[in-house]
Amino acid sequence: MVAQPKSVLPLQWRQAALQLETRLRERTEQAPERLDARAMESCYPRRPFVAGWRVGVNFSDDLMRRIDVVATAGFPSVPVRTALVDHPPFMTWPHVESDGILCLLPNMAECDPDDPYAVTENLLGRSVQLVEELIEGSNVERDFREEFLTYWAYKTHQYGTRLFSLLTPASPSRVVRVWRGNGLEVVGEDARTLEQWVRHRFGDKVNAKTEEAAFIWLPKPPLPVEYPETASDLNALAVAAGEDAVAALGLTVLRQPDHVVALLGALGRGGPGLVVVKVPNPRLLRSRGRSATDPLSKGFRPWRTPKSILVDRYFGAGPVVRSSVQRADADWVHGRGRDVRTAKLLDSTVVIVGCGSVGGPVACALAQSGAGRLVLVDNDVLSWPNVGRHPLGATAVGRNKAEFLAKRLQADFPHLQIESRACYLQEVLQSDPELLEAADLIVAATGNWGAESAVNRWHVEHGRPRPILYCWTEAHACAGHAVAIAREGGCLQCHIGRTGSPLFKVVEWSDDGDASQEEPACGAHYHPYGPVELSYVTAMISDVALDCLLCPPTSSFNRVLATSQRRMNELGGRLSDAWIAERGKGESGMRMVDRPWMKMDCAVCGDPRPANVDASRLGNDG
Repeated sequence: MVAQPKSVLPLQWRQAALQLETRLRERTEQAPERLDARAMESCYPRRPFVAGWRVGVNFSDDLMRRIDVVATAGFPSVPVRTALVDHPPFMTWPHVESDGILCLLPNMAECDPDDPYAVTENLLGRSVQLVEELIEGSNVERDFREEFLTYWAYKTHQYGTRLFSLLTPASPSRVVRVWRGNGLEVVGEDARTLEQWVRHRFGDKVNAKTEEAAFIWLPKPPLPVEYPETASDLNALAVAAGEDAVAALGLTVLRQPDHVVALLGALGRGGPGLVVVKVPNPRLLRSRGRSATDPLSKGFRPWRTPKSILVDRYFGAGPVVRSSVQRADADWVHGRGRDVRTAKLLDSTVVIVGCGSVGGPVACALAQSGAGRLVLVDNDVLSWPNVGRHPLGATAVGRNKAEFLAKRLQADFPHLQIESRACYLQEVLQSDPELLEAADLIVAATGNWGAESAVNRWHVEHGRPRPILYCWTEAHACAGHAVAIAREGGCLQCHIGRTGSPLFKVVEWSDDGDASQEEPACGAHYHPYGPVELSYVTAMISDVALDCLLCPPTSSFNRVLATSQRRMNELGGRLSDAWIAERGKGESGMRMVDRPWMKMDCAVCGDPRPANVDASRLGNDG
């Protein structure tokens, strides 16, 4: 980008630039050299800098080096950058880019926008300190190795935006598999898991054939001078890595692929990293005019070249293609390799019954969290009134909620196993009780008392040790409930009336009832809350679901989310007497509390109570 002449910059910018120049003069005790547009274009042709100042600094090796302070049109709200003008060849020193720009701060660093001049002084001081450390040399090899993904990316021949790794980046070196799609390559541990991932991501009709690839675990990350230029350089890295690496690399050539894919892994400062080297088939490197003889089989019958000779011919003096790679393994997707919960979640099975406006978002949250197997159960189809507060949109209208949501989540998270059952909960109880028995968690978000009372009775009769989580909203999503039923404590019906009305409610409504709305149809009532209000409730329910998976409760409990009293008042509601008796009026903002769910003499646990006709329990419609 050509530097803009200062005349086109606003007066405020020019005043700030003059003040910066004054501070540089005071700080360096010299008159900074202003860089004109020609100098800016010559030194930083691909940068959006519009102005710069050059100062000289005497370093400990008795050399004077020039440092540029350069600014964009966003200054002073956008901090300046610094550049070492007199720098050695690129990749000699870490943290020095090809045009001399110095990388001083991590990508999440923030600067004080109210004092850009102090920020500039600080960055200039950091620049001098960095160069002194580079001259001394103690950090050169260390930083090149510990941050090797950055420096490898500078020297790649192709970007890795279309190359994904599902591997666990750890020793030992081994043979892995690669799938080649349309401009895309995915590397996995074995054929079965890789083919499953591909079909989950792209559909069952895709050709999921895979080939051998190599994973080479290096004892330490390579330095830039060690980055392979030729196939023989790659083979030398494998030899240094050990016999497993040599064997894995050798097996990749037996089928004579168009190119060998070798992933190199090593441990850097922030954990393991992966890079890729591709070795083209030698026959693809032949220049015109040479013999038509296949260089792989020369001297032998086609496909009869001995392995040792085949390896020598693949890993000769031919050039390689260095590439970056994107990690897409489950451990990386669900916590960048640092979330200790991931392994347990990936080993869990969750059955979610009811995939409406509550169960649907909870299913999405559990998939994003890494629950390894999700089974979605719902007999209902998505309709237009559902769209406004459901994860699915217009493309799913008229489709079964469980089936369509499972299909979408499976494509979004191909490393998980996501299934659907387009049926009622009672049908699962009858036809597939083993599924419910084996689940680590059942989430019931049906809003249907008949279904939930049936699974509650089944739970108690079978003495199921694993929890069931029941969840629902009160009117207008002014409150949400998550009830985790464990082996000890009450069952669901201990605090739910015989027709499904909770005995404890957060909100009471005026004489007009709960201000529900009615469609111009018989019995078609609804509450017009939206996804924003509901999101607080579904987040709370998802949090309880994770608690139940990671540290299953020993006793039943109820977590309640109450919205602000302001919103209740606007809708004609107020805090219930039961809530006030337990919690007091308290503050007017949103609150979340845990309540015990004690065992009572309910119809399931003990003596049945008289039936009532209160059918006011609010469900999770839509």
